[in-house]
Amino acid sequence: MTAFGELLAEHSFAPSDPGTPPEAVDDWARALDAYDAASRALHRRKQVRSVPQLLQQGMNALVDLDARLAGEPLPQRLPPCFFDPRHGQATTETWWAPRDGAKRLIAVCAADAVRLREGSPRPLGRQPASDGKAESLPADGKIDSLPPRSASDLPLPWAIGVLVLLFGYAAALAAAGDGPGAFVALVLAGTTGHVACLSGLLVVSAMVDLWALMRRGHRTQARFARSTISPRGAHEHVYVVTDAVGRQRECTRHAGNSPGKPVPIRSVWYLPKKGGKGKALHSWSPVWLPLRILVGLPVLVSSAAVTLYLLPGRLIIALLR
Repeated sequence: MTAFGELLAEHSFAPSDPGTPPEAVDDWARALDAYDAASRALHRRKQVRSVPQLLQQGMNALVDLDARLAGEPLPQRLPPCFFDPRHGQATTETWWAPRDGAKRLIAVCAADAVRLREGSPRPLGRQPASDGKAESLPADGKIDSLPPRSASDLPLPWAIGVLVLLFGYAAALAAAGDGPGAFVALVLAGTTGHVACLSGLLVVSAMVDLWALMRRGHRTQARFARSTISPRGAHEHVYVVTDAVGRQRECTRHAGNSPGKPVPIRSVWYLPKKGGKGKALHSWSPVWLPLRILVGLPVLVSSAAVTLYLLPGRLIIALLR
């Protein structure tokens, strides 16, 4: 992710240059879309396995873009290196036979192709653990026959841990002789702690956006490009912003559950980010960001104080008596 983001940030392509072919702009858009989709999938447990494929799509788009800019034919599309996808996109196809196996035609990187030509018994990299076999459903077709999911795939394991800690703390408080305090800790501590976490996230995000707005934000016009649907089912409007060096950056505004009719041109505060992406804020952001901080800080401090009094304050008081 980091390497591909640096490639996008350091690329010299400018879609607004005169004479830029539309196909090159499409390749650039495909690369940005792939990076955006990979960055979202990286933070979702069920989609994280698709990150290598999305990054490979982005790399393919950059390869096509470079070929178009150089006036060369588009390169042959090959999958990642057979022996190790970290080697990058394969450059050639060659015949290879595993131990006690039949020969097969595989796509390999340049370094592994040299090793095979030299007769090296073990090419660079590691062989796939699955030996090319894809996972499939059991022979009877029943999902119940599949192996159980690992604990990391269970929904919200952290919530179960929090509940166990709360009940354990309530039991310890009751054992210390503070029975009413145990009930109060069990009922109120979770609520006030939740409020403290939410208000803390809102305050921190507002501080980060306000700091970025003061450092490098600038007022600009965003042009509507397309409407999309996020993985959570919410409608989003994608706007295109042209930055100071002439590159086009995409920014997204949430439209809720109803797509509505997007505004063709919107005045926004644009916060550039690494990797060719950016964030667009509302035109009133210089006003409501400080207000959100001023309102959220008292809520954060008060809810955190109540939570600390309940956890572990009541238990400490009961033990000191």
